[in-house]
Formats: sequence, C-alpha cells, structure tokens
Amino acid sequence: MPMKEGTRVDIREDMALRALDERYRLEEVALAFGVSVPTVRLWRDRYRELGRSGMNDRSHAPHTSPLRTAAAIEDLIIADRRKHKWGSKKILRRLRDAHPELDLPARSTVDGILARHDMVNRQKQPTCKARSPFIRRYEATSPGDLMTLDHKGQFRLQNGIYCYPLTICDRVSRFVMACQALTSTCLEQAWPVILRVLRKYGMPLAAQADNGPPFGSNGRFSTMSVRFMTLGIQPVFSRPGRPGDNGSHERMHRDLKREATRPSSATLGEQQKQFDAFCQTYNFERPHEGIAMQRPASLFAGSNRAFPSRKPKPQYRLDMEKRKVSAAGTIKWRDQAIFISEAFRGQTIALLPSTGATLDVHFFDFVIGKIDEESAEFI
Repeated sequence: MPMKEGTRVDIREDMALRALDERYRLEEVALAFGVSVPTVRLWRDRYRELGRSGMNDRSHAPHTSPLRTAAAIEDLIIADRRKHKWGSKKILRRLRDAHPELDLPARSTVDGILARHDMVNRQKQPTCKARSPFIRRYEATSPGDLMTLDHKGQFRLQNGIYCYPLTICDRVSRFVMACQALTSTCLEQAWPVILRVLRKYGMPLAAQADNGPPFGSNGRFSTMSVRFMTLGIQPVFSRPGRPGDNGSHERMHRDLKREATRPSSATLGEQQKQFDAFCQTYNFERPHEGIAMQRPASLFAGSNRAFPSRKPKPQYRLDMEKRKVSAAGTIKWRDQAIFISEAFRGQTIALLPSTGATLDVHFFDFVIGKIDEESAEFI
C-alpha cells in the first residue's frame, strides 16, 4: 500500500479514501500511515461527511464543559486573590469557612483559575526542560492524556487456576481500554497487553500505576517505567498504601468484581468473555456520574500520539556526556563505577553539569536523578 507525498490535507484525504475502500482494513491503513486506528476512523468519518474540506484542522476546544468551575465560584476566588494576595490553599480555606454551602473545587483547579487570569507569580523557568519521572500526581485535563493501570485482586476460577486481571483505563473519560485475564502479574504477560493498547489507541502523555509488580519496584525504577520513558510517556506512581490516588480505577474494579467475577467462570477463556461483555456495557451503555452522566465511549477517541513505527532512540544535546549503562546497572565516570539501576541496563543516559558539584542525569526526555561528583553517588 504505497503512500503519496503531499500536504497534510492531501495525506489525510488519501488516508480517508483508503479507509473507505473495503479492500483495506483500518489496522492496515493505520500501520501504513503511522497513526492510530482512532485517528484513521476520525478522518474517514469527516471525509464521508464533509469531503476534502473536512480534512482541515479544527479547534480541539469542547463546545461545552460540564466539569468547568461555576462562574460565581470563580469570581469569588479571583476576588480573594486580589484582596489578600493569598495562594490557593489559603483561598480555599477562607471560602470554605465563609461559604460552607458551596461545592468548592480542588486546589489544582484553583491554581488553574489563577494561572488563567495571570494571577500567579511565575518563577524563572530552568534551562533544562526535561521532566522528572518521580511525580506522584498528574492532572489530566483531556481524554487520552493519562492512562491508568492496575491488577485487580486475583481470584480462583472453577478449574482451580488463579486469574489476575490486568486493567487499563483512560482517566478523564473512564474508558476501559483493556481488561485481560492473565495467570500472573509478571511483566512478560502484562507488557504485550500494554503494547496492544498503545498501538490501538495511541500513546498517552502519562501512565499511572501503583508500586506493586510489574509496575513499581523496590528500588527507584522498574523495567516497565524505563520502557514508558523510552516512548515519551511520563511514569506516575501512586503513593504506597493510598489506593485513592487512583480512585476512579479502583471504583471500576468494584463494578468489575461484582458484575464479572461472581461467580467466576470455568476457564480463562470463558472468564475473558465475561470481561469483554463488562467492558462493552461499561464503555458504551452505562452513564457515569463522574463524567456528568455521559458514557466513556462518547468522550474517548484515543490519543493523537501514534505508536512509533521504529524503536525510539534518545536525542541528547552536544554538550551532554553520554554513558551506556552496564548489565550491572553502573556507568563509568572519571574512572569510577557509579550505580544507576539495573532497570537501565543496555540503555544510554546523558550527564549535564548542574548546581554545585552535581550532574543532572538525563534519560530520553526525563531527568532521572543527580550524580554527586564528590561522593561519586547517584542521588
């Protein structure tokens, strides 16, 4: 299926025409053009409705936003900021005391309101734009931004085998992208499911999981978090013992347990059919209170970031010192072996002088830590 060269509109039109051709499956078209299946479906449907004019870019802003903070509450927040010059934490406390009848937003929402009205004292941005992989929260604002992963608690099938369901969801829309019946929590079983989701729905900006296997690690890194970083996906970890950090996912698990595991099935294959039926109802039929009684499928269309056709390679600046991590998880720096993590074995990292006698350690688009040159330790 050769592709023609042309403008963005030409390429989208060619993609739409091929998607409308019954000789090609959507998966084949997506692979040929290096995009996700939802992206092919989007341009096919627009072309069917509007022709070539539908291939132009549109604004991604929603026509309505049922989750937007009420204008009256926003006015109160702005007035308090102007009067007292306080930050979001103090503003929320004063408003709760003064107006206990109001349903006030989260602190992150207040920060967003202040930023939108240019009422935040902005600090000078650091020269390094790389992100840290150690954040505990990621405020997703759009469907496709944040993927959440978890293993629902294991349960015994009627044939005596234990089932370990792997579930993958979109945080904002609540769409369940996968609910796979597995026989263990090992990475070898989980990763093919994750890859299938990324290829089908596109790549999110971040992925959140707890600290259990195969997502987290007793150390600072896990093999899975390293793989996510190579794809440009921000690893996010819930706090240990705080399932509420991934609350919407946990609530879905309660529904899954009630509707698809009691009673359990006779075999793994039969159990998978129960999971598939649950996902169909959960995504396409059931209204959800957390998204203003909408259905997940009405909000979720995947991510515009297509899964790469080739294995990504890090692009480091010329002023960075590159080092390859050994099988033991170490690098050489000034004739000393410095331990980074076995999760990075075989990967190339880069070092850049930072403040004092320290070096920032970069991996793809992330700063994963620092090296103290005096003690020769990774911190």
